[in-house]
Amino acid sequence: METPASAEADHYDVLVVDDQPMIIEAVRRSLVVDSKARIHGCSSALDALDRAIELRPAVILQDLTMPDVNGLDLVSSYRLEPSLADSSIVVLSATQDPQVKADSFARGAADYIEKLPPVTEFVARVQHHAQASRASATRNALMRALDEANQRLREVNENLVVEIGAQRQKVEMLAAVGSNLASIQDLEVLLGTILDGAAKFSGATAGAVFIAEGDELKPSTVYSAGASRVSKSSAKRVRFGEGTVVGEVAASGSALRVDHVAPSTSQRQLAMDETLPAHPQSFLALPIALGSKVLGVLVLCDANDDDGFSTEDERLLRHFAGLVAVALQRAQAARSLMFRMVAMATLRDPTETSGHVLRVAGVSEILYSAWAKTHSISTTARVGDRDRLRFAAILHDVGKVDTPDAILKKPGKLDDTERSRMQLHAEIGAGLFSGIQSDLDEAASEVAHSHHERWDGSGYPRGLRGKEIPIFARIVAVADVYDALGSRRAYKEPWPRDRIEKVFREEAGKHFDPELAAILLDNIEEVESVRDAYNESDSASN
Repeated sequence: METPASAEADHYDVLVVDDQPMIIEAVRRSLVVDSKARIHGCSSALDALDRAIELRPAVILQDLTMPDVNGLDLVSSYRLEPSLADSSIVVLSATQDPQVKADSFARGAADYIEKLPPVTEFVARVQHHAQASRASATRNALMRALDEANQRLREVNENLVVEIGAQRQKVEMLAAVGSNLASIQDLEVLLGTILDGAAKFSGATAGAVFIAEGDELKPSTVYSAGASRVSKSSAKRVRFGEGTVVGEVAASGSALRVDHVAPSTSQRQLAMDETLPAHPQSFLALPIALGSKVLGVLVLCDANDDDGFSTEDERLLRHFAGLVAVALQRAQAARSLMFRMVAMATLRDPTETSGHVLRVAGVSEILYSAWAKTHSISTTARVGDRDRLRFAAILHDVGKVDTPDAILKKPGKLDDTERSRMQLHAEIGAGLFSGIQSDLDEAASEVAHSHHERWDGSGYPRGLRGKEIPIFARIVAVADVYDALGSRRAYKEPWPRDRIEKVFREEAGKHFDPELAAILLDNIEEVESVRDAYNESDSASN
């Protein structure tokens, strides 16, 4: 879903509403140093609202003293217009009256600039408000896309329940899994839930979800030994229609079920990833499709029943695949929009790669699962918490979008002033999710704000101590530092595992929650496997 603020990522529009052409021209000349700014003038107050709605600018610079309309009334009008919800409104006035300033903020102005300040200050403030507008537009587009997809998912789920009347117990089980998909936003959590539910429903002992990427299918999540996990980034990809089971199902858009696989059937013909059985006794492959568009393939292997997968199971799983397709499209849209926000931060800080944030999210999920088991968190609550945690972990450092390049890319140590400015990214990140609309916003705000707090109270920005720090933020703090130490940076090589483990042993109870530091060390092999799943060479495709 595209908005004017995101349509051209390298530019932003500024609308100057002032009855004096020389002020409009002065603004234009001041902002000429910013090649990304496109300046539009409007000297008629009566035309200002229509012009703003037409342009939907990132920033509106509004004069207060105009012959046709009170400038404050225009500020109120902008704020009441839904299409301008993401625009930053800045009052530009010669008036120094404190009451006028207060009225401006009360009516929805984001800033009040006495015209005209020094060029350097003016440009910096306009750029700040343009960045805030773009971040708001991205977040709101994400929420709208999720709402629309959730509605479609509810409608498909309702149709499934009405249509199927037989095998009530199985239907209810599958419908419960399908209904749960509507609340999941993270792609990995969604795929794991899909595979776990389908395998338990059908009695399969192994399986995989292949996700379409161009004319290839990538095994994204695999199921074996009663649990699902993310596939390694090196797993073999399958081309559409290349003569393999998965490729043919994707190309034809039709399901394929084999109850008794001939011993002579090769691994290549089945296109089963090396993590699945080399010679399954039975399998069921189902396209995940919306209309004629194939989004992926769901494969289930080795049913408990000696006769393979039943006809009724196949029929019900076809309906389930319809639910999966809607949920998958929604999760991919959410992921795309999230990574637009990450990409904005990456432009400022090259260490904030998609590989880094996916590894932080993956390690965070491992830490949470172990912590939740120890603290007797219910299975239902764990699914929702893992979903919210991954969302928040991916966006933990998005506040760096407002940190100057001179600080982020400085090769040496930061001085005290630079360090203080850098630390503002935690509060800026939390501010991007202000006006909380969902539990995802709440989790993202919480983690962005507090993941640099320390167990002993020496962190920032608020100096929280111990369990004053939210659990999600404590988890992401461990995962973030773990990945940073193990990753290559311009100023260092990756640290070896024994050196990283020593840091977490020494800093438990100081920098880190001691319980979470112990969980990390106890699960270090599983944590290390996250690096295989999300290495930097693979992260570009995520």
